[in-house]
Amino acid sequence: MNKAETARSLGLPKDVVFGMPVINITGDMQVVVQNFKSIVSYETTEVRLTTKKGCVGIKGKCLEIEYLDDDQIQIKGIICLVEYENHNRQK
Repeated sequence: MNKAETARSLGLPKDVVFGMPVINITGDMQVVVQNFKSIVSYETTEVRLTTKKGCVGIKGKCLEIEYLDDDQIQIKGIICLVEYENHNRQK
C-alpha cells in the first residue's frame, strides 16, 4: 500500500502525509502558507518561499510578514498574485 492509499484509508489529510503546502488567501489582504521551509526573498512587493513541493511567490504592495513560526507564515498587505511552482511533479 502506497502513501496515497494509506492516507485515504485512514482518512488523513494529504498535507499531513505528504507535507504539501496549504495556502489560504483572505481576499486581497492576507495569505497564510503552512508547511513552508524557508524564505527565499522578502521585499514589500514580493515574498518568495520554498516548500517541499516547490516555490510559492506572493506579489503585491506593502507586503509584510505578520506572523512566522517553524512551518507557517502569514503575509499581509495588498495581495495581487499568488504563484505556485511545483518542481517535484512529473509531467
